[in-house]
Amino acid sequence: MIVRAYTFILIACFLWSLNPVANKVALVDIAVPQLVFMRSIFATLILVAVALFAGYRFRPKEIGWRPFVLGILDPGLTSLLFVTSLTVLSASNTVLIMALMPFSQSILGRMVLKEAFQSSVWKGGLLAVFGLALFFIGEEFNGSESLWGNALLLTVFCLMAVSQLLTRKIMSSEIPTILVTSSQMVSASAVLLLYLLIFGDLDRPLQASSGTMMTMVYLVFSLAIPFFLYNQAMRHIPVGMASLLLVLIIPFGFLFAAIFLGEEITMLKSSGAVLVMLGVALPHFIQSREKTYSI
Repeated sequence: MIVRAYTFILIACFLWSLNPVANKVALVDIAVPQLVFMRSIFATLILVAVALFAGYRFRPKEIGWRPFVLGILDPGLTSLLFVTSLTVLSASNTVLIMALMPFSQSILGRMVLKEAFQSSVWKGGLLAVFGLALFFIGEEFNGSESLWGNALLLTVFCLMAVSQLLTRKIMSSEIPTILVTSSQMVSASAVLLLYLLIFGDLDRPLQASSGTMMTMVYLVFSLAIPFFLYNQAMRHIPVGMASLLLVLIIPFGFLFAAIFLGEEITMLKSSGAVLVMLGVALPHFIQSREKTYSI
């Protein structure tokens, strides 16, 4: 079961790492309010249909309020702020914030959930941050726009820190994963619909190319599927280790940004990406050696 959990979260990381590129492509033709709402509502319809087809019934008293609050935070507010930051930042820049997750979540997991403190996660996290220093040392910053975009990303980080703890808490219960994820998407869609009605230009015609529409299809499934896989994995993986695995989004996202958007690859950035991946692998290597010696 634990191997399946790690497989699920790795697949989720791979799909999430494509999101900055896909969102950048979609933003050429679609405004932020329309994009985030369309993505969430179609993901909601897919998940609810799957849940109903599988024989589940939505009973709010049994599901509880936590999955709906989780959806407001993530992907509701996080997706809105993240996509907004993409209007002023490069795709590779937007994944920088993930480097902070191992440190914050190890501390919060210990304080809030009483999970064991994993020193190996911090060792791997420090190596990953050093890699990120190399990774982004050549990144160009454009004054106030970059400051604004990174402020949005910092807010996304804070929301993700809270939502990850809440996810772990919810998935420690017996609520089926498909019901948690569906409820999460329902409340996220409600938040994004409200944002669309208040701030969206409803008179703006949707004139998207076929390529953009195919990108939208991917974005819908990359919202529905990774959250389901991640929620399922969080039943078995501590938040500290899960947050370290999420750092893999950074080198993958950088690679996809270079391939699909033509963002520059340098030796310095490549070296940083390698260090990030080594930082993720380090805790698993340490733990496997400790188990070997204990035997």
